[in-house]
Amino acid sequence: MEIAKFVLTAIGTFLSVFGLSFTVFQYWRKKQDERFAKLETETKQSIARLGERLGSLEQSVVRSFESRLSVIEGELKGLKPILMSIQNWFIHNTPSGK
Repeated sequence: MEIAKFVLTAIGTFLSVFGLSFTVFQYWRKKQDERFAKLETETKQSIARLGERLGSLEQSVVRSFESRLSVIEGELKGLKPILMSIQNWFIHNTPSGK
């Protein structure tokens, strides 16, 4: 009889410890899932914000580039008459190879 009590007590203790461990593990797993879900949400939001920043930066760079090209184009248009007059001077003041 004592052996049967011992065996039943051992089985009961094992089931209690197993049940408690399983409950703790489920709680821990639920917390981990919540953390991963939160991390996933934060990551998606960060990526969206980064996309917006990159779009803004791209617009800024394009505007700056267009502005600089416009300035360069204006400078080149201003140089054209000067270069034409220098070319004409060389044409009129250089002996032709006759």
